[in-house]
Amino acid sequence: MKLLFITTEGFDTPGPNNQMAMVMINDFIDAGYEVHLVQSRRKKINPDVPSMLKDKIGFTYDVVDRKIIDKTSFIRRYLDEALFAITSFGKWRKIKDIDLVFLQSCPTVIYQLLMLRIFLRKPIVYNIYDVFPGHAYDIGVIKNKFLYNTLKFIQKVTYKMSAIITVLSDDMKEKIIEEQVPVGKIKVVPAWYDDKAVKEIPLEDNNFIKKYNISTDKFYVQFAGTIGYVFNYKAILEAATLLKENEAIVFQIVGDGNVKQEFMNEVKNRNLRNIIFYPLQPIEIVPDVYSACSICIIPLNKGVIGNGVPSKAPILMACRRVIVNSVEPESRYSTMFNDNGIGISVSNSDHEELAKVILDLYLHPEKITEMADKAKLFGEENYSSTTNTRKYIEILNELKVNAL
Repeated sequence: MKLLFITTEGFDTPGPNNQMAMVMINDFIDAGYEVHLVQSRRKKINPDVPSMLKDKIGFTYDVVDRKIIDKTSFIRRYLDEALFAITSFGKWRKIKDIDLVFLQSCPTVIYQLLMLRIFLRKPIVYNIYDVFPGHAYDIGVIKNKFLYNTLKFIQKVTYKMSAIITVLSDDMKEKIIEEQVPVGKIKVVPAWYDDKAVKEIPLEDNNFIKKYNISTDKFYVQFAGTIGYVFNYKAILEAATLLKENEAIVFQIVGDGNVKQEFMNEVKNRNLRNIIFYPLQPIEIVPDVYSACSICIIPLNKGVIGNGVPSKAPILMACRRVIVNSVEPESRYSTMFNDNGIGISVSNSDHEELAKVILDLYLHPEKITEMADKAKLFGEENYSSTTNTRKYIEILNELKVNAL
């Protein structure tokens, strides 16, 4: 059976979901599927395909070159993604004997779906990482209510045209159900980590620590990832300000994004010496990065949870790291950490509480050890790639049987 895998992002451009896509495609092939990937090429930072897939038998791919457009330019980005849909049609139209389609979500997915339904007519698995347009509207990228309602109506059409809709969390599932999508059509497959490769890296073997000659005698509170519009850097600013007299507590910020310069300017204006910035790191040393800190912090703006979910959380669990979340307290994501003792969640509007939690963990390392052990076990049971890519394969197999 041949699977067409379409994504508006490409492996050349670093992103939070690259590792999941890589492992997913690899496991699809190992399960007996041929996979043809259609992806974009923009930043050319990484190779078009990772080494795991490059010479994999049963894997082929096409690449569409795209421009780099600032995320604040919503209209330009939307038009560029629509153009990608049209251009990619010219790529996959030439591929013979496609049986199923795996389509990654994006704002212009309607164009891909229309062409797939008209010209291919094969079952489509619509894989949603961020609920659109709710995600863009809630974080302020889309401000016009009429535009939001128009895009919301279009999105309802995409749900109808999909055979199966997959989401990353129960919070996201509830958002989709609110749009009158049948419950049986929605499958929850959590974000995961590659259990064949991701593990805690000892400090003495840590390549990130060696690369930057990082002292290991500090208490490091780390955020590593995209410093973009979902990232609430003000939570870190306020917590760091409250904790600045304690020289042992240092905030590590690793990555890049649209608000990084703004964040750095604020740090400079406040003369905060307890926040250190590092550039984006290669995907190969992500476990080293996550293993280089004492605890990790995930501070998100309001509206993110429910429309999406932090894909880095499972990898952090695999690296045996305690996560401190600054998110909506009523969300299932938030309560999951507090109820299972695998981390701590505080409200994203209570920066003082965030600082108190960080200080308490610094003063009580035994709490970190206990939660870290629980987090690693919880991740193995719920977020390993072996467990979760199998769920996707079961979905594909069911569609394959129904299509025969």
